[in-house]
Formats: sequence, C-alpha cells, structure tokens
Amino acid sequence: MNEKWNKKYAQSPLPLFGNKPSFICQQSLAIDTQALSPCLFIGDGEGRNSRYMATSDIKVTAIDFSEIATSKARDADYKSGFEITRMVADASKWSAGDRKFKCCFMIFVHVATYERQAIFSNISNMLHKGGHFFIEGFSQAHLKHRSFGPSDRGVLYDAKTIIHQLPSFKLITSTVTDEILDDAPGHVGLASISRLHFTKTTR
Repeated sequence: MNEKWNKKYAQSPLPLFGNKPSFICQQSLAIDTQALSPCLFIGDGEGRNSRYMATSDIKVTAIDFSEIATSKARDADYKSGFEITRMVADASKWSAGDRKFKCCFMIFVHVATYERQAIFSNISNMLHKGGHFFIEGFSQAHLKHRSFGPSDRGVLYDAKTIIHQLPSFKLITSTVTDEILDDAPGHVGLASISRLHFTKTTR
C-alpha cells in the first residue's frame, strides 16, 4: 500500500491534494485551542491539515506511511516556518509510548475494516479522557457519484459502523453532505463527505 502512495506522491509535481485545509479542521477551531493541543494527525500526507492547525499555535504530531509524502511535508514545514513532529509509520501499529494527545484527526484515511479497527484502538489508547476525535472522508453514498475516490464500499465511512467501532467514545456530531471538492489534483468533483466528531469517555 505504501508503494502505491509513494508512486502517487512522487508523480505529482504539485501537492497531491492541494494546500487548503479540510473543512473539519476549520470547524474544529470553534473549540478552545488549549483543548486541542497537543494534536495527532493520522495519515497526514503532505501536511496541509497539520500545518493549518499549527498556525493556531497547536502542537502537532503527524504520521503517514508514505516516505515521499512525509519528505514533502517536512520540506513544506521548513519553508513555512513550522515545527511539526513527523514520522513515517503504520497507524495500525504505531504507538506514541507514554505520550497522550488532546485531539486526533483522521482525514480521508480509507482502509479495510480490520485495519481501521486497529487504528481506532491505537487512537483510543493515545487520547486523554475528554479528548476530541475528528473523522472526515468519503461516505458510502459517494458510490452514487461514480467519480474519484475508493470504489470499495467496505472502506467508505458509515456512521453507524464507526460508532460501533468506537465504544469508548461519545458521538458529538455526524453529517453527510454532497459537495464539490477542489483539492487538486487528487480530489476534484462532486463527492459525498462524512464528518464525525467524537469525544473520549474513558481513561
């Protein structure tokens, strides 16, 4: 899988998904930033979202399994003057050790159910009680558009399934909307997007 994404990132002279932050990152800043720092990003790619959060003086750690994407993200961090901790890692296996985070973002990370469950388990272990977990990605309704993005229903987001997979979390908001994405060149066109916001209810 990482070779597939390394190839995609290497072939794109521009940031594969542009530089604009995802909408859920913008929404999250309605919360006091002290409640969001330190923050963890899962599958952060070239870093557009983590850099956006860093502009609000939020301490950010980001992981991605693509060496190419992470290298590009570090170059962009340097040019932008941001200090973001970045690691090449598999989110289903990576551990932060004794470190805990106040929030986590998982944006357009589409993997098989068993892998997503392993990622969720790791996130649960790394978040403080009361910590925020934000998820954004293609919903199962995206299949009706027959456009870009995954074509496997099993890797698309379904709120009921995700709620079941997060027993230690409370759902705060859940929306599914049809909208035009312009995250060029990777995501361009009509899409069905699911956005979920959870808080962790256990230690």
